[in-house]
Amino acid sequence: MSGKSLTLHITDLIIKSLSEQDIQDNQLYPHAKIKDLEERMIDIESIVSNREYLSQKPKPFTNSEAINCTKFMRSVFDKELERRNLNDKNHAFNDLCDHINIFNHLSETFTYRLREIMLNDKAKPWSAEELNNFTNGVKCNCSIRKGLINWTDSRNFPSQQEICDKGEKLVDLF
Repeated sequence: MSGKSLTLHITDLIIKSLSEQDIQDNQLYPHAKIKDLEERMIDIESIVSNREYLSQKPKPFTNSEAINCTKFMRSVFDKELERRNLNDKNHAFNDLCDHINIFNHLSETFTYRLREIMLNDKAKPWSAEELNNFTNGVKCNCSIRKGLINWTDSRNFPSQQEICDKGEKLVDLF
């Protein structure tokens, strides 16, 4: 109800339950243990969300979901550029495309559109029609998401439905 993810809510509850002194005492509650717990909760949350989503009949992207996906993938791309300290966005984009092509070979038109979205801050976001054409109407099989997971080497990546629902709000959680 507060708009937080399950992981963030539980992490906040755990932190609140500990006194400031306990958190500062590295022998009782080391920061690494709290961070590890948070990462494990993200894994659980993603699995639960995927199960709920996969148990339903897959629905095509809506325009609001396409916008959330656009904002998410752009934010992940930018965050990874920063994390790797990469200055050449075009080189990074080509590297990302190599990772996406492992799962689905991108057409020239789609590559051009993806480049526009990832490299131009003023680009028009994906439309539902574009993403549905790309995924053949099965959004849980999005090769852009798979490519981003592979490219970022992330093990705590949100489910496709989480991305559709929450967009860029998820980027800071993994």
